[in-house]
Amino acid sequence: MEAALTVVADRTTPSVGRICHLLYETIQTETQRTTLRVLANRAEEAKRKLSLYALDRILWTLEEMNLAEKTVVPAETVRQLRAFGVPYSPDIKIPDLIELVFTAQEQFMNVEPEEVNRVPTIEELEAYFEQSRVA
Repeated sequence: MEAALTVVADRTTPSVGRICHLLYETIQTETQRTTLRVLANRAEEAKRKLSLYALDRILWTLEEMNLAEKTVVPAETVRQLRAFGVPYSPDIKIPDLIELVFTAQEQFMNVEPEEVNRVPTIEELEAYFEQSRVA
């Protein structure tokens, strides 16, 4: 009579299903990290552009006032200047305020990539080319 043999899985080797699950989790985690990084980059870029736009509007207001030879800056413009850290006092001349706004804009224009030799992701390239196509 033959003895019945029981086959037991080797407990030291993970199953194929477990390996697939681990691979899936790793890919999912990296995809989420990449997505968050892309979203953060897009948010920073949007903030930079909106700040430049707002400073351009302030600049436009000041230039119009300067051409009209006005000397009193409206309270709303003063609030906007201060929101961007542009110093204001009533004794500062409008041409000097214009120069201060130009200086405030520099921080948004001189943007260096975080990682100089970093290769952009597919999402970043697609967004860049989409923006180029629309502009």
